[in-house]
Amino acid sequence: MTILGQQLTANRSALGRFFAAVVEISHSGGNLLARIVRIRRDRATLDELPDYLLRDIGIERTEIQSITRFGRREDGSA
Repeated sequence: MTILGQQLTANRSALGRFFAAVVEISHSGGNLLARIVRIRRDRATLDELPDYLLRDIGIERTEIQSITRFGRREDGSA
């Protein structure tokens, strides 16, 4: 739970803690939804690029799903 969630639940009744938990879960769900939308948008953008441009940025077409889902390591390898 985030600090905001902890502050909302401190010294509250059971009903107050329940509503604070609902707000926290909704916030987490919104972040998850935003991440899914961003991953799909990035995949679509990369899928539209020709192979020579993908090579220029250092990825293969077969790596698009992995890279958009997990990112790249600092050393540049997938």
